Amino acid sequence: MLPQSKESRFKQPSAFYHSSFVGTIMVEEGEIPTSLQKVKHVLLILSGKGGVGKSSVTTQLALTLLNRGFKVGILDIDLTGPSMPRMFGLEDKKLYQSTSNGWIPAFYDSTKQLSVCSIGFLLNDRGNSIVWRGPKKTGMIRQFLKDVQWGELDYLLVDTPPGTSDEHIALAEEIRYCNNIDGAVIV
Repeated sequence: MLPQSKESRFKQPSAFYHSSFVGTIMVEEGEIPTSLQKVKHVLLILSGKGGVGKSSVTTQLALTLLNRGFKVGILDIDLTGPSMPRMFGLEDKKLYQSTSNGWIPAFYDSTKQLSVCSIGFLLNDRGNSIVWRGPKKTGMIRQFLKDVQWGELDYLLVDTPPGTSDEHIALAEEIRYCNNIDGAVIV
């Protein structure tokens, strides 16, 4: 048990789920990334292996929410296989730096009700690959979570790579203080 003086700095137990461990952890209070503060609901799209249709499910879920009148954002953190630009026909789009040092996501439509952020927008060609190790991947995920200017969103869908990788660990570390994480879709 933690000493009384330190215990007040911690959230009371929150469930922690990992593929080989289910238990309870204590996490220190922190801040929600600024870019996510105006997002009402965050959903993670996950799978244990590749090729099962995560990106297709993310696309269909986003379009369904859009058709129901919600403002939706998609964050593609599959750094080695980004597919969201292709899924939405946005391969010719780019991410731009805003005047306030954030990134402006690509928009699917002129009403700007569906926005997408992916490393695929930073590559010159869809055939190019990213071969990064842990720290570089972690830095990119942190930058996506902190610097993208989503504005007000009803839903942010986070399309993840298959399995359990550096991307998942970086994501978990960055969103652990968010109170708007509503769940995950396991494909």
